[in-house]
Amino acid sequence: MKQTPVSTLTPTGANAGPAAAPAGPPSATAGPARDPRRRIDVKRVIVRVSRVVLPLALLLGWETSTGDPKTEPGVLFDSFFISKPSEIWAALEGWVEEGVLLESIQATVVAMLYGFTIGAVLGILVGIVLGSSPMLGDIFKPFIVALNAVPRLALVPLFILWFGFGLGSKVALVTLIVFFLVFYSTYEGVRDVEQRLIDVLKVMNASRLTVQLKVRIPSAATWIIQGLRVSVPYALVAAVTAEIIGANTGIGYLIQRSAGNFFTAGVFAGIAVLVVVSVVINALVTLLEKRLLRWKPRNLTGSTTL
Repeated sequence: MKQTPVSTLTPTGANAGPAAAPAGPPSATAGPARDPRRRIDVKRVIVRVSRVVLPLALLLGWETSTGDPKTEPGVLFDSFFISKPSEIWAALEGWVEEGVLLESIQATVVAMLYGFTIGAVLGILVGIVLGSSPMLGDIFKPFIVALNAVPRLALVPLFILWFGFGLGSKVALVTLIVFFLVFYSTYEGVRDVEQRLIDVLKVMNASRLTVQLKVRIPSAATWIIQGLRVSVPYALVAAVTAEIIGANTGIGYLIQRSAGNFFTAGVFAGIAVLVVVSVVINALVTLLEKRLLRWKPRNLTGSTTL
């Protein structure tokens, strides 16, 4: 008599594993898979909307809560001290009708660009020379540190005495501030170059100029560009500071004139113009940095930025 195998006597599905389970439709309780890109897009929309809504809400609250307490008993703040957005806009319109707004912006930006260019060039050159030569660095660095410790504002009267109240004194102050910022960044970048790369070129009998152009300067490029980027807002602040202390043109001069006349709307109008100019300049510097440092991972195409 032929025996039937034990495996055939097992009821169907009694010992069936997961592989034996028939493939059926997905469970009704399981929701659709969430696309991570959708969450990123939602977050980006929230950030961009917030960047618009928050300033508008701040301006609206400022406008409604400020006024003259004598004629408007319900206001929280006296507009004599902090002005209000409508009065600031009226001050800007008055400067436009006067023809001094664009002239002042041009005077400030020109002084900033001249001083930034001179200070950046000198800072890069001196930083490369002293960073490449340990002996020269040890000799001159203490003197540079001592000069950097001198308060910049203490030198403004001397600049006015030497160069007058015009463009020269503003350029001198901007140059001095930008020079030290760019110098220290360049100096540290050149000193941070890997010595083994320099040794490889020396084994190949490369000249000092070749070492500078092929190793030191490219390796220190990130440091140099970061120093230039950091010095841009300081250059604008230096130009405006020189105009406030002693000048007859520029945004700083408009702020100083408004403050002397107790015209707070004019002071805030000048500050608003400076904010706009600073944002535009910073955007241009950011675009330039991305173009010059395209090889960095964060600047490659496909990187997500807000």
